[in-house]
Amino acid sequence: MIVPNCWALLSYMLPFSSSLHLDIGPLFPSRSSTGPLNCQQTSNDEKIKGSNETPKRERPRIPVLQYHNDWVCVNKPAGMTVHRGGSTPKNQLVLSTHLKRQLARKVFPVHRLDHCTSGAMLFAFNSETCGLLHKALTYIEEESCDTNYEQVGSSLSSKKSYLALVRGDWKRKYREDEVVIVDKPLEVKGEMKEARTEFYLLASTPGNSSELYPPSACSLVLCIPKTGRTHQIRRHAFSMGFPVIGDNQHGDTKINKWWRENRGLGRLFLHCLSLDLPALSNFDAAKSGERIICTAPLSKELVHVLERDDMIELWTQAKEKDQKLSLEPFDEKGGTFGRNARKLNLIE
Repeated sequence: MIVPNCWALLSYMLPFSSSLHLDIGPLFPSRSSTGPLNCQQTSNDEKIKGSNETPKRERPRIPVLQYHNDWVCVNKPAGMTVHRGGSTPKNQLVLSTHLKRQLARKVFPVHRLDHCTSGAMLFAFNSETCGLLHKALTYIEEESCDTNYEQVGSSLSSKKSYLALVRGDWKRKYREDEVVIVDKPLEVKGEMKEARTEFYLLASTPGNSSELYPPSACSLVLCIPKTGRTHQIRRHAFSMGFPVIGDNQHGDTKINKWWRENRGLGRLFLHCLSLDLPALSNFDAAKSGERIICTAPLSKELVHVLERDDMIELWTQAKEKDQKLSLEPFDEKGGTFGRNARKLNLIE
């Protein structure tokens, strides 16, 4: 037998080699061993089921604003891509994939939000409803501008409202009740496209009056895009001289750094506050006859910036003008049937 001879050879060599170091594992490893002999031992904290398995990454829950049989509206967090593209890193959380796992249903994004933008986002559960929602969302009638931004217009009008914190005191250039319309064309994939955005002032602050252009001067504005071009609000705000704070691509790098270090704002301050769509029965008689109105409360990280002592007056004035800003974050967890809905006869 070979094994006894090996032990005999080792016992003969030990007296002559004082520097010989032995790191011998079990002579007959059990079948449950997963690694080779003499491999580095893994602690119990690092091991879950096997030595080669890594701990699972924690996936945050996406807050649900409204849940229906054919569609869902969620409050998209900032820093999450809507759908995976060629340049999306493998370790990047993708909203469509994440929501599919959370709801256990296939989802179809109706529109898009930038990676850095948060707020209301519509998803359909089938391609037919996705087409109807997209048609309702992009249906915009010609209407005269009104200082009352709450007015939607006819029953077929749709509206998306964004909240943005921009650099500078708005009142230095525009009247408080003035509706500022920017219709500057934007380049999209090498082609100039028509683009139009309406801006409504909610509140502003001049900042430190001892400086000519203080970095603390800012304005909270409501933005209503009439077209859907890439980075439309951010590009139009920059063209006006009021870039969105936190915008690394179209904003002011020095101002963004000041707000990050002095106000704790480490992201783009742009949030899709509400969606207002005409009833789907206008496009399909079999669908619901009620308007679709979804409101996404601001995240705690944005509210925390606005509730600072030097920003609280601006925040109070803005909430008096728009009651939707006073909504607390919520998550509608009821009605999420998932993949077992048909088995339980919850969906026909």
